[in-house]
Amino acid sequence: MEKRDSAILYGVPPVAYGQDGCTPLPMCIHSCAEYLGLCVDYTRAMSESGAAFRFVWNTACWDGANVNAIFTFDDPVKVLSCGMRSMERELKLMCRTPETKKEDFVDFICEEIDAGNPVIALGIIGPPEACVITGYRDGGNVLMGWNVFQEYMEYQAYVRHEKNGYFVTESWWKNPDTAALIATGTGGLPPFTPREVLRNAAEALEGRMCGTYAKGILAYDAWRDALLCDRDFPADAVFSLLVERMMCHGDAMDGLSDGRSHAAKYLRGLAEQHPAMATGLCAAAGELDRISEIIWKEMIPVLGGWERGEVQTRQLARAENRRLFARQIERMKAHDQRAYDYIRKLSEEHL
Repeated sequence: MEKRDSAILYGVPPVAYGQDGCTPLPMCIHSCAEYLGLCVDYTRAMSESGAAFRFVWNTACWDGANVNAIFTFDDPVKVLSCGMRSMERELKLMCRTPETKKEDFVDFICEEIDAGNPVIALGIIGPPEACVITGYRDGGNVLMGWNVFQEYMEYQAYVRHEKNGYFVTESWWKNPDTAALIATGTGGLPPFTPREVLRNAAEALEGRMCGTYAKGILAYDAWRDALLCDRDFPADAVFSLLVERMMCHGDAMDGLSDGRSHAAKYLRGLAEQHPAMATGLCAAAGELDRISEIIWKEMIPVLGGWERGEVQTRQLARAENRRLFARQIERMKAHDQRAYDYIRKLSEEHL
């Protein structure tokens, strides 16, 4: 078959940060599934990928990548395979290595788009978060699609836009954070069983260290300790340093609020389908909901809002506020611990 010069899939739903979600991978899964006519909403994609149950804090530094769903499990590929399984698809993955050529990525993308399937990519614009490729021009040298960073000012030199909102970029291969491609038109798999979902949830929630990353319930201690480290908030700190602290703190709040609320919604849906497990599932959901409540009703009001502006940044820098947040974090940890105990017990039972 003669290779096309261009192909565009119109009608792929947008992927953008907002009230409907703030975790790019499940947002992309939901978008692609909707385009392909599959019944996979954001709640299902978040929960079955495991991303709804993640929490990560790098103990070595204030790390803006803490919130990336790729850290959900200790094996970074697992969240990708689970995400595709939520679509009842096999994982077909191409990772960028020193030996990978641009032509390898182009061939992968063009083959999928030509078959009518959007591609999920890590990177393309900005950091290695998930985005959706919806088309190509110039034989694949120019790509288009949806990316949560496509409107950010720092990337506008490399991005144009289609009339329908798709980004357009020819700089995608020059971006060192363009890291992987995932096909969405692969063979079918059976849906997850409840036991599989709960086992994966327990794996993500379990407190442990993976390199310098505190994960699951252990990440609460690392977050608390970082806030209590006064030398990281010196009185004469340049504002850009405080902004970095606020971004990491804000990501932790956003990731937990987004994740735990959708995890609770998913577990309550399972409870309706499986009455024998309803008591434990609803108890776990209640614990997870309390985490979101603490963030929205107690932590965010102290900061002065959910935004990450100067007001919130200055409020975070105040020692008395950080000590208050530390106590709130300990309470959130206790709720997550109880949810983990319920989920682990259910996952070990015969379903």
